[in-house]
Amino acid sequence: MTLPRLAVVPLAAALLAGAAAAQQPVPAPPGSTDAFVLPATPAPAPIQAREFAERRRALAARMEDGVLVVLGTGEPETDYTPFAQNSPFRWLTGVNEPGAALVISKRGGAVSERLFVLPRNPAREVWEGPRLGAERAGRLAGIPASTADSLDAHLEPLLRAARRLYTLAPLGPDGSRAAFLRVDQQYVQALRARHPNLAEVRDLSAAAFALRATKSPAELDMLRRAVLITTLAQREAMRAVEPGMNEFEIQALIEGTFRRYGAERPGFGSIVGSGPNSTTLHYRTADRFMQAGETLVMDIGASYNGYTADVTRTVPVNGRFTPEQREIYSLVLEAQKAAEREARPGVPITRLDEVAAEVLARGLARLGLIQSPSATYDCGQPAPCPQVQLFYMHGIGHGIGLDVHDPDASYPNLGGGFRVGSAFTIEPGIYVRADALDYLPDTPRNRSLRARLAPAVQKYRNIGVRIEDDYFFSERGLERVSAGAPREIAEIEAQMALEGSWNRERRPEVVEWYRRAVPAAP
Repeated sequence: MTLPRLAVVPLAAALLAGAAAAQQPVPAPPGSTDAFVLPATPAPAPIQAREFAERRRALAARMEDGVLVVLGTGEPETDYTPFAQNSPFRWLTGVNEPGAALVISKRGGAVSERLFVLPRNPAREVWEGPRLGAERAGRLAGIPASTADSLDAHLEPLLRAARRLYTLAPLGPDGSRAAFLRVDQQYVQALRARHPNLAEVRDLSAAAFALRATKSPAELDMLRRAVLITTLAQREAMRAVEPGMNEFEIQALIEGTFRRYGAERPGFGSIVGSGPNSTTLHYRTADRFMQAGETLVMDIGASYNGYTADVTRTVPVNGRFTPEQREIYSLVLEAQKAAEREARPGVPITRLDEVAAEVLARGLARLGLIQSPSATYDCGQPAPCPQVQLFYMHGIGHGIGLDVHDPDASYPNLGGGFRVGSAFTIEPGIYVRADALDYLPDTPRNRSLRARLAPAVQKYRNIGVRIEDDYFFSERGLERVSAGAPREIAEIEAQMALEGSWNRERRPEVVEWYRRAVPAAP
């Protein structure tokens, strides 16, 4: 049997409906050295209450009789600590404040639902800002709403009459170890302990992921704005990068650009890594002083109304790629373009991974970094591992949405192929760590391999390159939404040759304090 799926308004119809209100292209500010013009977009509009209601109806259709309890993120420990709503709750309600909860009950096929939010409290709002209150929250989400202090009283009769408790926060294999569970998991555990009539706790996360795998026009609009703002940040950063700067200066410029244009925050920890740090996939520290002759990887994404972009560019710190950097960069770009050509409706993302890996393997063999495209090494596993994984060890991409790694229909377990409403990344990379061969298991085969590959590793050491773009599938085909971020070598070098206003206001003496205040690890 087939399961209900979330209705998706045809993208072309949605765009045509908003064409009359479409904005004009956004030109560069007067006096800017960067003449980039943002493309025209439909007039922005918030996600409507009826869309949140449709999402809840689609999820409830995948329930049997029972009660679903979904908790939003709790209040921060202090009122000056940043708050971020968890993505399942925001997807179902649109509510972006702490201490909220959602209850959906299904009995005899009839569905009821209620939202719970913190009550208005003028004494607390002086410190924390205004709360929605039940009435406004209900209008936002399109659902009856009450204050959070009535949640338990609302749940008691529902759970006494139920045999099944649904959750989006499944317990671990040892549900008795409450100290190791999240707050929402502990709450589910407590509900089950109070109601022995509940025969089972069932996780609905897979059903929610399947519904989130296809983005609505409203979601794609939010993602588009997140991507365009991230593109502006990449362009600004390219104009600013120069030898002697610290990674945190570029991180500050990037994240300041996000907020400047209305993004809530970075959608994930910004990755700004130079030299040896460019070869660390999820480098987080961002406190190294950059030098000429190094690469800088900037893997960044603005979160706009909760929806997160993910765009990566790799640039030469001194503005010009060295011959070795060009070889690695050109290979990664070739792999990305090969994967792009494979991205068609019905094609799984695993096919893109296969194609990119084949291109990278041939190129790495040509550069002498592996013995042949199909060569393996002894990795301590029952079967030998492909040598290409010494320098390319991650997947080709992922969905984007409310989470930076969001579900997408191209995943094998979520439909198995791209379709209208897919939003995803393509991000091949090569990472030549200076110690790439140092930790191979000590076998005769690996000793021979190490001796053969060592000269190439020395030649390309500490060069890390990742290129990542964001893509949508619409009825018009594949769109590279992040195309405004330069990715061809000539484009990057031309962008870096432009003067950036950030540098004119820089005070290098203050930046240098860090060198002595926070010494490097011995």
